[in-house]
Amino acid sequence: MSFSIYLIGTIVAVIVFILIGIIAGRKVKNTNDYYVAGRRAPVILIVGSLIASFLSTGAFLGDTGEVYSGFFMGIVIVGIMQSLGYVYGATLFGKYIRRSQANTVPEYFGMRFASNRMRKLASITLMFGVTAYLLSAIQGVSTLMTSITGLEYKWCVLIAWASFTIFTVYSGSKGVLITDTVMFLVFLVAALIGIPFVVKAAGGWNTAITELAQSVTRPGIISWTNNLDYLYPTGAENLVWAIVYGFVWAVVVMVSPWQTSRYLMAKNEHTVVRSSIWASIGVATVTMSLYFTAAFVYKINPDLSDASSSIIWAAMNVMPVLVGVVMLTGILSAGISSASTFLSLIGSSLTNDVFTKYRDTTEKKSLTVSRIGMAIVSLIALALAFFNPPQIFWIMYFGGTVIASSWGIVALASIWSKKMSELGAFLGMLFGFLGCVIPKSVSALMEVTLPMYLDPFIIGMVLSLIGLLVGNRIKKPTESDIERYERLHIRPESECNAIEDRKTHKLMYVYILYGVAIGLFFIFAYALPYIKALK
Repeated sequence: MSFSIYLIGTIVAVIVFILIGIIAGRKVKNTNDYYVAGRRAPVILIVGSLIASFLSTGAFLGDTGEVYSGFFMGIVIVGIMQSLGYVYGATLFGKYIRRSQANTVPEYFGMRFASNRMRKLASITLMFGVTAYLLSAIQGVSTLMTSITGLEYKWCVLIAWASFTIFTVYSGSKGVLITDTVMFLVFLVAALIGIPFVVKAAGGWNTAITELAQSVTRPGIISWTNNLDYLYPTGAENLVWAIVYGFVWAVVVMVSPWQTSRYLMAKNEHTVVRSSIWASIGVATVTMSLYFTAAFVYKINPDLSDASSSIIWAAMNVMPVLVGVVMLTGILSAGISSASTFLSLIGSSLTNDVFTKYRDTTEKKSLTVSRIGMAIVSLIALALAFFNPPQIFWIMYFGGTVIASSWGIVALASIWSKKMSELGAFLGMLFGFLGCVIPKSVSALMEVTLPMYLDPFIIGMVLSLIGLLVGNRIKKPTESDIERYERLHIRPESECNAIEDRKTHKLMYVYILYGVAIGLFFIFAYALPYIKALK
């Protein structure tokens, strides 16, 4: 009976998402609607899409799998640091690229430096990094469907692919924004109502914390050192890894195309900033809830053969059936929403930034080309997912580090450095991309773990900075470069509204209070019970 209910819930969710996307697609009249939803999206849609596109199955299956394996505090540090990236990203980068009126983030780079090669390089790096992320999302949804239905993994890949491709290709960003928001609400409810049942099954909050702190089978599972048999053999190395990758994901949230492209759709700059605050609060709340849940699942059942299935197992074995259905639907929603966003990004960039000759054709032809391009990209992603075994967590981290290394420094410098030249931006992005991809690929093929100081992200960031400095040294910015820079820092008159400014400033105080609340929660619900358990 339970199996049937879980399966029915999954089927209903997929059908609903497809129908919503198709209905939204009927309102798409031109490429402005298709790429940036007409630049009229309110806060609720931007927040929903920001969170849903970020919290993919990588969070529900990949991150929680790492926590279950004993890397709780490492993932918690990454989670907290990455959530801060929203506010910094919106205020330092997001509202300025919206001001540029670009249709895609690669187009922004091309406009900022009046450079077609810069636009194409940004598009290529986008497609490389986001395809890895898309692959992770497809594999996550397929893994979930396999657990629920019992079907062979490859058949589930086909179903997962169809579940987001149909409405994404048809409706573009307009459909993605709406479905993302619906999916975000589903998995938010799932996370909030499902966790208490896991806590209860683990013996209650304080009991679970005490027994995990005293764990013999997986020592250090919730300590600052983490489980020393999992990644690095010392607590210091694991802590450094967490801080480095916390910074990586903060940068990803600040500049990555699947986040910042949402700001291009916002109706004004206040929407950008307010959305980033609520997105930061939402991501922190959901991820912290998931990470504690995964640790408590280990307390309940330490013998799972597949760590990434910890939340799935809890939904099907610990929670009441109806709650479990909502939880699994939430995980499915997270994966589908992210996959739709990634596919939309890749397809839009391919047709808008690479095959630029179609930009000046009729709107009808341009829309058709955009949809065909997106369909081709989806078939490539399908092939990659079909013939590669699931590696949800590490594929996701690969895509994230590639974008952070190649885009991070260049994106922020394009807004805040008047001395930035086109050559500096080009070499910075190129060196950062190659500096991350090459060592990451070599270490994966040779199956070796590089020392923390030789992490591909660090290599990529250093080389990106070198490329930027060398390029700026060889070629100084032109007067036109400086003029475009200065134009970005002129606030449009339409954005100058004292009442709206005060509303945004008040929301910042709410964000500060939330930060204080999170700090108090960790002190009284985690640190003090943990210390008491070790006495």
